[in-house]
Amino acid sequence: MKALYAIALIATTGTAAPALAGPIDNGAWTHACGPRPAAVSLDLKNADAFNKSVGTVNAYRQAQRAWLDCLQKEGNADIKATSDLISQTINSEAQAAREANEKIAADAKAADSKFGGGK
Repeated sequence: MKALYAIALIATTGTAAPALAGPIDNGAWTHACGPRPAAVSLDLKNADAFNKSVGTVNAYRQAQRAWLDCLQKEGNADIKATSDLISQTINSEAQAAREANEKIAADAKAADSKFGGGK
């Protein structure tokens, strides 16, 4: 499903386009946070191995937290950009419809004056 990607591409044609959202394709969202940090485990062979593995696990946890924070931040930005773009598109289309209806009303009034004798 490339709907979100298509919406993001539409933004490039506007004059005040919001930041582009990451595309969603076949149910997968593309982000710029990089790959998920590789999971590690504590080494339970012996006390020395365990103590040495604690630093690796702590580094993994820190990287994992940063990665999840990135996903949250980027996801929120993409949600806002997409929502803003959809709102702008709807508002633009509603304005175009109003203008078309105003033109029809003005033309009907002119036709009435011209052909209907103003009755």
